[in-house]
Amino acid sequence: MKKLYFSFVALITFLENLLCAFGIIFATTFTVIQIVNRYWLHFEIMWISDLVLYVFVFAAIISIAITTREDAHTAVDVFIERIFRGKKASKMSKILINFASLGIIWLIIPIFYAYFLRALKFDEWGTLVPWFNTSWLVEAIFIMFVLCVFHIIHNTVLHMIDLYRLFGGGGEE
Repeated sequence: MKKLYFSFVALITFLENLLCAFGIIFATTFTVIQIVNRYWLHFEIMWISDLVLYVFVFAAIISIAITTREDAHTAVDVFIERIFRGKKASKMSKILINFASLGIIWLIIPIFYAYFLRALKFDEWGTLVPWFNTSWLVEAIFIMFVLCVFHIIHNTVLHMIDLYRLFGGGGEE
């Protein structure tokens, strides 16, 4: 069961990395194409700009889940490392921050869930590209929240196991 769970985590990690990398590479490539079209060929293709914007926003949304997965909040980490010295205090502070993060997400996720259901039910069409459904942006944000909850719970459990080992396993501070 443990191997299956960590295989699932590895699959999510792979998919998040793949989607984010694809989004950045795609957005960069098609932005260059659009620049060449607009300024050298004097032929702008309007829907490319919209598509690049949507793909870039999607990559940015996925990057939020990746940041949560990596437990990497630079500003918070620098502050915590200055206040809490030692492995035990650091692990305890990360656990408390993760519980606070889960509490905040728990308070706001019903709002995003309502928007998610609305986005599934009613289509929102693009302005410059009338055939392009933009409801997926709201759906992607909700999925990002779900991924963040998963990663926070996963990281918290790993920190608790490490903290248990530090206290009970004879780990050194």
